[in-house]
Amino acid sequence: MLKFSFFLAFGLFSLLATAQVCPILPTPAVYQPTNGQFVCSGTLLIDPSEITPDLKAAFTDYALWANNIQVSPFVQNPMVQFKKLTNVKQDSYSINIADRITISYSSEASCFYAWVSLLQLSTQQDGQLSFPKCFVKDYPEFQWRGLHLDVSRHFFTVNEVKRFIDLMAYYKFNTLHWHLTDDQGWRIEIKKYPLLTQVGAWRDSTVENHYTTQPRTYNKTRYGGFYTQEEVKDIVNYAGARFINVVPEIEMPGHARAALAAYPQYSCTGQAQGVEGLWGIFDDIFCAKEESILFLQDVLKEVLPLFPGAYIHVGGDEAPKTRWKECPNCQAVIKANGLHDEHELQSYFIGRMDAFLTQNGKKLIGWDEILEGGLSPNATVMSWRGYEGGKAAAAQGHYVVMCPGSHCYFDHYQGRGADEPLAIGGYTPLDRVYEFNPIPSDMDVASAAYVLGAQGNLWTEYIPDMAQLEYMTYPRAIALSTALWSETKLPYDQFLSTLVQFHFSFLNNQKVNFSKAALKPEIKTMRGKNGGIEIQKVPAKGLDKQPEVLNNISPAKKKTKVVGLKIEQGSGIAPKQLEVIQHKALGAQIVFQTPPSPKYDNGSLTIVDGQLGARPWKGNEWLGFESDSVSFDIVFDKPIKVKEIRIHTLHDPNSWIWAAQTYNIALNKFGCGNGIADGYSTSETIEITVKDKNVKQIHVNIYGISKIPSGQPGAGNTPWLFLDEIEIR
Repeated sequence: MLKFSFFLAFGLFSLLATAQVCPILPTPAVYQPTNGQFVCSGTLLIDPSEITPDLKAAFTDYALWANNIQVSPFVQNPMVQFKKLTNVKQDSYSINIADRITISYSSEASCFYAWVSLLQLSTQQDGQLSFPKCFVKDYPEFQWRGLHLDVSRHFFTVNEVKRFIDLMAYYKFNTLHWHLTDDQGWRIEIKKYPLLTQVGAWRDSTVENHYTTQPRTYNKTRYGGFYTQEEVKDIVNYAGARFINVVPEIEMPGHARAALAAYPQYSCTGQAQGVEGLWGIFDDIFCAKEESILFLQDVLKEVLPLFPGAYIHVGGDEAPKTRWKECPNCQAVIKANGLHDEHELQSYFIGRMDAFLTQNGKKLIGWDEILEGGLSPNATVMSWRGYEGGKAAAAQGHYVVMCPGSHCYFDHYQGRGADEPLAIGGYTPLDRVYEFNPIPSDMDVASAAYVLGAQGNLWTEYIPDMAQLEYMTYPRAIALSTALWSETKLPYDQFLSTLVQFHFSFLNNQKVNFSKAALKPEIKTMRGKNGGIEIQKVPAKGLDKQPEVLNNISPAKKKTKVVGLKIEQGSGIAPKQLEVIQHKALGAQIVFQTPPSPKYDNGSLTIVDGQLGARPWKGNEWLGFESDSVSFDIVFDKPIKVKEIRIHTLHDPNSWIWAAQTYNIALNKFGCGNGIADGYSTSETIEITVKDKNVKQIHVNIYGISKIPSGQPGAGNTPWLFLDEIEIR
């Protein structure tokens, strides 16, 4: 049971007076408290005459689930009455709590949002309900407020998906992007093609540990599951009652191994292969021949009636062209349609699906790779590789949903601690999610009008069960919902205070396994005042406390050595084992000619802090460069003797990160060159031995490959260069 004493230790509540602070998240446009409380018995009496029977049923079910509140109709003298609004902003509502509660609403959805806000305002004690007397006025900033759920890599039951939906509704999300098919599992029943679930829904093994762990080992337990069409209807109806639209994703032409395990004739080779048990990207994708397109359209014919919403997601991402280049059928399609290359062939493939969906009254949405080779006429783009794809699509007059990995990937780590569960990589803490804006600052007003909103993505390679799914989702999803709903956001520290005071108790009561990483102090390395580094325990962002200096470590004067530190972080958190390599560049100044990407700019000290980045990589432990070359200088306060230089880079092709290939090192004494080293690297670590030289500045040039090779994730794109420690011996 989560104890509030844990949070009181952080001094969060001293500035809050419950009657004056709005407990609603996402933050409403207007919250005006007045004096007093509206108090009633444990049952809310509502006037159902101004709402539909479906709304009344939703209110009853949801109040019982969220707050254990009973709801009963009582027309003569209700505690809660409803009024319909006209000529107001879309989905706007207001709540007036005085001697009774009045909810005014513009749409059924907004009436439900008002109801959720009312539940968030409620407290219970000794069998009585209490609401602060106040006035609330609210409306959403963006119309697409979504969460994505991958059930292909790991499967979640009907009841687990419903629980996921209930939590979404409490924070006013309105879109569930349901990733139903991928290489590792096909999860939706298609009656015309029963092998899709008989074969494609099950894999014989699952890779253990992280994708990059060598040697790889596998869990040989048969794994899988799928949803019948009746179960899909049930989930869609359940979500609809909570005003959440479900957008199914049927992946094409890539991420198709599960489907092709069942029906290999729709691949380029026709070769039968099992459902994949390894994460990643695979060459075998749907062939672009007519038979494959008609097969997928048959699949969609059964999918469309199950989902009443406007959009169908067709994937379109990470589709290697290796097989297409060698396939006579694909080359024949290219020739017959006057296409230039395989990228235009993918555009043709997606265009056929766009036309099919349009004819059937639906809209196509796909990942931003569908821009390559030309965007089909009616497509909406979901931009995940940064903002650029979204900006390009909007400039062409296409609608856009933003979900850049920098802010919206909830499969990334959210805390720096060694106690964080295994994740795919990256680092997306709560405050970074909260600062997210779907409209980038350099987007013009005309293009911004095409941004529908955004969503948080939960890819489940490293999320095997519901407990971990909730841990990776909450509280980051609450920060995202606020970024998408609230026209004006509170400062982060106020958001964090509201979250802790009012919403952690709700999550705890619901037995949600939510993360508390946002409240943990962090062990940070700073440059020392007299050189070297200073180890500090720093309170989490948003908490008003001062850092505590734990240790000072100077550069090694002679031999490099490892300093082991056991650091108590406090508040019941396990001690952190910290190893610092004490070398001559420890704490040195770094001057970049090639600046790190803002996504992975953790400060120049990162590469001279004496700490090696962990594997699997975490985004907070490296400097990332969206470039095929990096140039920088290491500057010392006074000349030092140098015999060896070690430069640590990262190689993780699955994340589009490739280790450096060549390098050029110039040793300088007081700004004058006196030694050059050139070389080729065959591993992640570049090791350079030089004659004993007295230097004050070292100039480093590191070069990676210019383009990711064919058949690799992100083929054709410029890979990332990631740097960590630069050791000088």
